[in-house]
Amino acid sequence: MQSVHLATDQSIPRPRYVWLAVAIELLTAITAIPVGLMLMSDPSGGGIQLPPEWIEATPFGSYLIPGMYLFTMNGLGMLLAAVLTQIRHWSAPWLTGFLAVGLIVWILVQLAVMPEIMWLQPVFLGAGIVLGFIALFWLRATGQMSLW
Repeated sequence: MQSVHLATDQSIPRPRYVWLAVAIELLTAITAIPVGLMLMSDPSGGGIQLPPEWIEATPFGSYLIPGMYLFTMNGLGMLLAAVLTQIRHWSAPWLTGFLAVGLIVWILVQLAVMPEIMWLQPVFLGAGIVLGFIALFWLRATGQMSLW
């Protein structure tokens, strides 16, 4: 199978299914940015009614670092991915895949650390999985990666 090498200034195809990734990225960003900001401004978690004992026994000790990750990766990162997709930038499928893995790991860590499952966790775990598959198929469609 022949691999296509794209110049960094070349726009890439954007199959219709990629718009689902944009919707997921925007929804994730819209929810992650304010929550990340709240966790950074109140690392106790009290501002969003997260019990401090859920995080105190972890290596983090407070919600500050998780808040920074949530704001940066799941917030600003997802916004950037949506913008790069809109302009058909060659890195958009790679960033989508990278953020998908990050979102999946983010939720799996929550499930391991938090004693209660919240309804948003399965939703965002599913979102991460869907983003991952979209990224794989999109990379394949652009010729940037061939797995099969």
